[in-house]
Amino acid sequence: MCKDIEYQKVTLPNPLNYTHTTVEKILNSAIFSDLSTLANSGCHPRVRDFVCAVTVPRCESRSNVTQQLPCRSWCEEVQYSCSKEASWSAIPSCRIFSGDNCNNIMPSRTTEGELCFDGNGANYRGDAARGPLTGLACQPWNDDHYYMEVYPWANLVGNKCRNPDGKSRPWCYTSQGMEFCDIFPCNLRGCKDPGNPRFGTRNPKLKFYWPGDRITYSCDVGFKFAENSPPSKSRCGVKNVTEEPDWETDKAQCQRDYIWHLKHDLILNSRIYNKEVSATSSLEARAYVVKIINLIWIDERLSWDPADYGGLHHFHIRDDLVWKPTLALQGNADTRYSGGFPATEVDIANTGEVVWPVESLARTTCDLDPFLFPQDNMTCPVCWKAVGEYTIECSDHESHEDENFLTCHNDKEAVEDGEWSGIAILSATDNTACLTIKLKRDPTYHFSTTISPCFILIILMVITFIMPIDKGDRIGFGVTVLLAMVVSLVVITGFLPVSSTLPFIALLIIVCMALMALFMLTTVFIIIIHDKKGPVPKWARTLFLKHLARALMMGDLTKKLKNETQTDYTYSNVGMVNGKHTKDSLMFEKDFVGAEGKLPRKVKDEVGDIIGVKLDELNNVVKMKLEEIKRSIDVLAKATSGHDDEEVAEYVLLAHVLDRMSLVLYIFAIAVAVPCTQFISH
Repeated sequence: MCKDIEYQKVTLPNPLNYTHTTVEKILNSAIFSDLSTLANSGCHPRVRDFVCAVTVPRCESRSNVTQQLPCRSWCEEVQYSCSKEASWSAIPSCRIFSGDNCNNIMPSRTTEGELCFDGNGANYRGDAARGPLTGLACQPWNDDHYYMEVYPWANLVGNKCRNPDGKSRPWCYTSQGMEFCDIFPCNLRGCKDPGNPRFGTRNPKLKFYWPGDRITYSCDVGFKFAENSPPSKSRCGVKNVTEEPDWETDKAQCQRDYIWHLKHDLILNSRIYNKEVSATSSLEARAYVVKIINLIWIDERLSWDPADYGGLHHFHIRDDLVWKPTLALQGNADTRYSGGFPATEVDIANTGEVVWPVESLARTTCDLDPFLFPQDNMTCPVCWKAVGEYTIECSDHESHEDENFLTCHNDKEAVEDGEWSGIAILSATDNTACLTIKLKRDPTYHFSTTISPCFILIILMVITFIMPIDKGDRIGFGVTVLLAMVVSLVVITGFLPVSSTLPFIALLIIVCMALMALFMLTTVFIIIIHDKKGPVPKWARTLFLKHLARALMMGDLTKKLKNETQTDYTYSNVGMVNGKHTKDSLMFEKDFVGAEGKLPRKVKDEVGDIIGVKLDELNNVVKMKLEEIKRSIDVLAKATSGHDDEEVAEYVLLAHVLDRMSLVLYIFAIAVAVPCTQFISH
């Protein structure tokens, strides 16, 4: 088993059993069978040499220590690959092996002669000392005392790639952190280096690509990926057919970038072209309602032969690399606008035609006529003026690429945005190009949500005159409607910019609010009249309760009243009921009474005569007074059925007449307010 090992002299006993002083004892030992099985397992390329180095240790007479056991790094590397073998239990712990003055094997190499590592590379002793991804040199291991103290056997000298802690492969620390080293594994297969594409390179550049590694291709300056080129990134994977690691995609392909060469030949490296020098004095304008405007001019210095650049007829370049005219926005409404434009690209054709899309969010002023809101309209001219000696003309260029642009042949286009719709017109005169947009508002939304509530409130105000006069809610209801009208006015004016002209609908609402306030005062006056007591003046009774009530279709209200003169009744100190004093009235004076309160006989006789003479007259008077009392009771009953008395009933009727008159006048005033407001506003 150990005939062809690297050394010829051995020494016994070995660390497996110190009684094995001869080879025969080793062969007859109980563990020799496990050692043989492990040596022939093939779990590590040098596992047989390791088993022999442990079983029959090397004898080195030139060393201070005659018996040389395997180095611990060799043991750690074999253990990483063979620890799952059942026969590995025959090997003692790797800790019994040292890292100095020990027996080690020669470094392994690939079939091409490249230095490689077995297992996890714990026994690797190569000179690789650089991180492959970052390209940074490995830092010395002795800079970190932890690894020097814990792994003294790992030969951590200098800044070489090592594997002291049992990772999957050798590694080292760089200034950007831990990084695996680019070292060939002796017993693994990976993807081959695909090399650089023609006119390009790849990254990272490694000696060995492990399964799962990625590579990125890039083209050299002046070249670009071909149209049908494979992807610029590829991954190392295992193909299902061959089960061998290989790249998932082919190597990318690069081709000449004619645009790059054209830019450098015409502009960047040209001794003729100077962007500070004007190319022409004539500009052509093409407009679009989104991109605002395009400017075109001819620069002979930027012409080329397409055959020299792969049939290239036009290309794009940053606008700051070519000459551009200076433009100023007229009617600028943005205080932060400095006159410049956002960075963009210009389109250069092989004929020298330069197209500059002036793409900018312009804030300009427009005249809005709010009088007919929400059926108002406005005209917005967005004008650019060329500063200097340049002139701007309307472009007559026609091509399928410009079908959406406004030119001399197509200078109008319908536009629509939200509630606005209209037409955009392109015009160019001298050194000014304008995109004039005429807009008209769609009134449907505002009629439905803004205007209609105002008319509803005006109609609801009529309820104020229909509610019973003696109800206190009449004033509260009217004030609520009036406040709602104020809110509607604020909403309408909020849709419009502040100007010297108010919209017609706002003026009409103000007039209606004034009328509503006036009739609210009238309502208060009517309520006061309703509660007043006393007789109505004769002229008011004739004018309001008779003639005006008829005009308001309420009929003649005077027929419901009766003007009866009431008689005052008093009682004398003797208990006789007396009417008004007349010469025929019967009255007892105090003078006729004696000192003792008794009538004299003479007086008694006279009284008897008077009573006898006036008895008939007294009966007639009593009958007449009784009839008057009866009629007074009837009038009182009629008055108490609806009102307190006859005088109060007259003011109630007067209040109803005035209330009906206010209702008619309110409706008439609202109807007249519309033409009057329109006349006054003009």
